[in-house]
Amino acid sequence: MLFFCCTDVDEGTDFVLSHTLCSDFFDKKASMTMNRKLFAKGFRHGIPIGLGYLSVAFTFGMKAVADGLSPLEALLISMTNVTSAGQFAGLPLILAQASYLEVALTQLIINLRYALMSLSISQKMDSDMNTPRRLFFSFMNTDEIFAVASSQPGKVSHWYLYGLMTAPYLGWSVGTILGAVAGTLLPVFLRNALGIAIFGMFLAIILPPARKEKPVRIVVLMAIAMSLCFRYVPMLSQVSSGFVIIICAIAASALGAWLFPVQEEETKAGDANFPIYLLVMAGVTYLIRMLPLTIFRKEIKSTFIKSFLHYVPFAVLGAMTIPDVLYSTGDMRTAAVGLVAAVFLAWKGKSLLTVALAACAAVLAAQGILLLF
Repeated sequence: MLFFCCTDVDEGTDFVLSHTLCSDFFDKKASMTMNRKLFAKGFRHGIPIGLGYLSVAFTFGMKAVADGLSPLEALLISMTNVTSAGQFAGLPLILAQASYLEVALTQLIINLRYALMSLSISQKMDSDMNTPRRLFFSFMNTDEIFAVASSQPGKVSHWYLYGLMTAPYLGWSVGTILGAVAGTLLPVFLRNALGIAIFGMFLAIILPPARKEKPVRIVVLMAIAMSLCFRYVPMLSQVSSGFVIIICAIAASALGAWLFPVQEEETKAGDANFPIYLLVMAGVTYLIRMLPLTIFRKEIKSTFIKSFLHYVPFAVLGAMTIPDVLYSTGDMRTAAVGLVAAVFLAWKGKSLLTVALAACAAVLAAQGILLLF
C-alpha cells in the first residue's frame, strides 16, 4: 500500500485517489502515535495510584478471607467495585447476610462523593468522549484517578484516561488476590510504607496549584480545617467518612466559588446470596459514577458552578489527606516523616511518582531509625 501511494501515477482520478490514500495513511499513523503517547502518559501517572492500591487491596484481601470469604469472592468484589471504603463497609454486611436494601444504602452513602467527582470531570473531557467511552471510564472514576485527571491542563482524551486506569486496576486486583492467597506475603513494615503513597500523590497534585493560586490555597485549608473538625470534635466524629468528604468538598468549594469566582479557559460471604450482594454493591457504585458523567455533556455556563467545580478536586483531596495521612503507616511518627517529605517535594513541584516514592522511602527510613532506639 505504501509503495502504491508513493509511486508515480497517471494524471486525473488515479492521482487524486493515490494522494488521498497516502494522506489518510500518514494521518492514521500520526494519530496512532499520538494515542500511544497519551496512553503512556496516563499509565505513568497511574503508577503511584497502583502502588497505593496494592497495599490497601492487599489488606482487604487478607481481611475478606480471614472473615470467611473465598479468595475468588474477594477478588470478584475488588474487580467489580474498586472502592476501598465501600468494600470494607460492605464486607461485614455480606457476612451478616444483611438485607440488599441495607447494602445498597450503605454503598450509596459512602460512595456518593463519586457523583460529585463525575459531574466535575465531565467538564474536562474532550469532544471524542462519546457515550460508550464515558460508560467505560465511569467504572474506574475513583478518588485518585479523578484527582489526577482533573489536574491535567485543558481537556483530557479517552486514551489518556485509559492509560491512567490501567495501573490502578491492576494494583487493586493483584493486591487483593495476593492478600487473599498469600496473607503475609509482604512484611508489615513494607505494607505500612506503601500506605502513604496515595497521600503523597495527593499532595503532589494540590500543593503546586496551592502555592501559585491564593484561592486554591484557601479552599484547601478550609477543607482540611473542616476535615479535622469531623475527626476530632466528639459531636461531629460520628459522621461517616463518605459524608465527611461530601460536606467538606461542597462547603469549601461553594465558599471558594462565592469568594473567588474563576473563568475556565475555553477548550483548553460465602453463601448462595453472594452473587446478589456483589451485583448490588457493584451496581450502586457504578451508577453513582456513571450517571453524572453521561448525562452532563454540554459546557456549563454559570460562573458560580464552573468555579465550584474548579475547586472540587482540591477540596476533596485536602479533606481526604488531612488527617488520614497521619494514620496511613500504623505509626504517627513515621507518617509525619513521610508527610513532611511529601509536602517538601510537592511544594517544589516534583512529579507524582517522585513524591509518592520519596514519601515511602522516608517512612522506611523512619521505621529503621525507630528500630535502633
